[in-house]
Amino acid sequence: MKNRICIWMAILILLSLGSCNSFLDIKPEGELVQDEQFKDVQGYRDAMYGIYASMAQGELYGMMMNWGLVDVLGQQFGDEYGLFADASEGWAASKYAYIKYASVYNYKDQRMEEQIESVWTKLYECISYVNNVIVNIDKEDLNKDPDLKLIKGEAYAVRAFLHFEVMRLFCDNYRTNPNAGGIPYAYAFDLSNKKVYTLAQCYDNVLADLDEATCNLAADGDIYNTGILDAYHKKRYSHCNLYATWAIKARVFYTKGDLDSAAYYAEKVITSPEVGLTERQNFDRVKRYGTHTELLWGVFTNKMYADYKELFLNSAVTLNASQRTDIKAVYEVSRFTADSKDLRYTSFFQDKGYEGHLFVRFLNPTEATSNKPTLYFNGTCLIRLPEMYYILAEATYLKNRDKALGYLNAVRGSRGLADIEVSLVDTQDKFLKEMTRERMREFYGEGQMFSFYKCNNLGFRDFQDKVDVVPSKDIFVLPWPKSEQEYGVTNQ
Repeated sequence: MKNRICIWMAILILLSLGSCNSFLDIKPEGELVQDEQFKDVQGYRDAMYGIYASMAQGELYGMMMNWGLVDVLGQQFGDEYGLFADASEGWAASKYAYIKYASVYNYKDQRMEEQIESVWTKLYECISYVNNVIVNIDKEDLNKDPDLKLIKGEAYAVRAFLHFEVMRLFCDNYRTNPNAGGIPYAYAFDLSNKKVYTLAQCYDNVLADLDEATCNLAADGDIYNTGILDAYHKKRYSHCNLYATWAIKARVFYTKGDLDSAAYYAEKVITSPEVGLTERQNFDRVKRYGTHTELLWGVFTNKMYADYKELFLNSAVTLNASQRTDIKAVYEVSRFTADSKDLRYTSFFQDKGYEGHLFVRFLNPTEATSNKPTLYFNGTCLIRLPEMYYILAEATYLKNRDKALGYLNAVRGSRGLADIEVSLVDTQDKFLKEMTRERMREFYGEGQMFSFYKCNNLGFRDFQDKVDVVPSKDIFVLPWPKSEQEYGVTNQ
C-alpha cells in the first residue's frame, strides 16, 4: 500500500504452530526465492501456515481485531468510571494507551492514529502474503496434487475475509450509503498503491473471491477430523475451510443488507452434519479452541496469554468488565431461575463483588484465580456457528416469526436459557433489541459488536434503554492512515 515500504519477498512471520509440524524455511537473510518456495505442494502448505500465523499476531486476531481495539470500539469494555481519562503517565506511554481514546472515538489522537495504522498495515501485509500464494497457484496444474485445489480455495477465501475486515472498519455502511467509496482491493504481491474501488465494487470483489473459494473447496471434508495423519487435512477448523467460507458469505450478505442471500448460506452451514451447537452440559468447551463443533474457523496461537494477562489480570492496567457497571443487566441475571440461567455469564465473567466483573472467558475456573497460562489460549475464533443462527433469525422474522424464534431459542437453550417470552419479541423493533442483547452476550471477546451496530445503524447499549453513542459516520468509519492520505489515496 505504500510506495516507501520495501517488502521482503515471501517473508511470512513464523509462530510456533503447535500440532503443525510444517514450517516455512526462511533463508538467513530473511528471503526465500519464489521458485524454491513453490517448487512443491509443501511450499504452498507452509505459506498458508505462515499466513495464518501472521493473522494470529497481537496486531490482528491475537488481540486488536477481537478483544482489543474492536471490542473497545463496540463498548464491550467500557469506561463508565472514567479511569482511562485519569491514566498515569506510565499508562499513557504504554501500548494500551489507545484505549482511552478509542472508547470516546477520538481518532485524531496520535496514539489512536498509530494503532489504526498498525491494523491497516498488518491487514494489507497479510493480504500481500495471500496474493503471493494466489499468483503462483493460479499457474499450477491443480490435478498434480489434490491439496493444491484445497489451498487455492483457502487463499481466495482468506483474501476475501481480510479485505472485508478492512471494509468493516474503514468504509461507510453499505445499507445506508451503497454509493460510498471503498478501499484498495489488492490482487498483486506487493504493497504499492492500489486502485481504490467503490464500496459496491468491493463487495463484488469479495463475493467473487468467495465464489472462487467455494468452487475449489467443494471436496473439503470434516473440519474436526482428528483421525487423519496428514497435518494439513487434520483440524480443518484452523484453516479457512468450506463451512467457514459459507459462513463468511452469510456475514458479507448480512452486512450488505441482502438477508435472503445471507440466510441461504447460513442455513447451508447449520444443516451441515460436521457442525452443531454445544450441549449446555458441555458449555465450557465453547471457551476452548478446537474442542467444540461451533468453531467454524479460527487461527492457532500460543502468544495471546501475555497480552491477555497484562490487559485483564494486571491490577495496574486492568481493562476488565468492571469498567462497565451493567454486566448483570446485560445478562439479565435478575431473571435467572433454577431452570434458566445464562451459562455465558458464569463462564465468561467472574463476579468480584464491589470490584465489578473480571473477564475470564479465555480461562478455565481454576486458572481464572491462579493467573497461570492456559491451554484455552491455543487459538482464537474468527467465526462461529451461533452467528449463523442469529442471521437466520433476523432474516426470517418478518416471514415466519415462529421459525425465527426457533433459531434464537436453539442458541439460548444451548446456553442454559429457557425459550424467550414471546411478548418480548412481538414487534420487529423489540426483536432487533433482543437480538442486540443476544449478540452482545454471545460475542464478548470476539470483536463483532461494532460491525453489528454499524450495519444496523444502531445507537450503543440499548439493553438498558439508554443510548450512549449516537450512530454516525464519524463514529463508524475509521480514518485512513495518514501515510495513505499523503499519497492521495483515500475514499474520504
